[in-house]
Amino acid sequence: MNHERLLTVFKTIGLALSLGASMTACGTGSVNWKEEVWLSDGKIIVVEREMIRARGGDEWASNRSGSKPKEYRLRFADPAGSGKEIEWRSTKIDSQTWPEIPLILDSELGKPIVFSSVFNVGGCNIYSKYHYQNGAWVEEKLPKEFEKRITNLLIFDDKNMQQFINLETKRKKNSDIRTQLFQQVGPTNPDCSHA
Repeated sequence: MNHERLLTVFKTIGLALSLGASMTACGTGSVNWKEEVWLSDGKIIVVEREMIRARGGDEWASNRSGSKPKEYRLRFADPAGSGKEIEWRSTKIDSQTWPEIPLILDSELGKPIVFSSVFNVGGCNIYSKYHYQNGAWVEEKLPKEFEKRITNLLIFDDKNMQQFINLETKRKKNSDIRTQLFQQVGPTNPDCSHA
């Protein structure tokens, strides 16, 4: 191969890599990982997580990536042992179009439950509780006060996302000061109508 042709090949490869990097910087697509989750009954399960990303909006000043989460998904084996895979998807969005964040996956009376939070302008977290019933997720209205629960899901991902997050890694990431608002659910579900 002559020198000019080799140079052309390297330029083509460089262009392809640049385009790939810029497409990644646009931030659409999804981020997938698996994480260990410690349930309140002492069981440790592995959950598949997915965050679907979309192009960002008006928050450019605080979000230089140009993208933001559009939807969160959790996939896990039925804790009742049926062998079925269960999937939960975020359905609510806040006033800035950010999706609700799943914070807790657990089991009550042998049925999966998920607690999530939608962040409201003014620093107010609105909590939701879902339970899995007859093949569908049903939202359960939370009272104004309820038992405090510690978050057991990874709160935020980062640029160097690992493919597998064990309990110790998650504990360290979730103890970051930036995650403080999401480190627990409850003991109150505030009235955010004034926020």
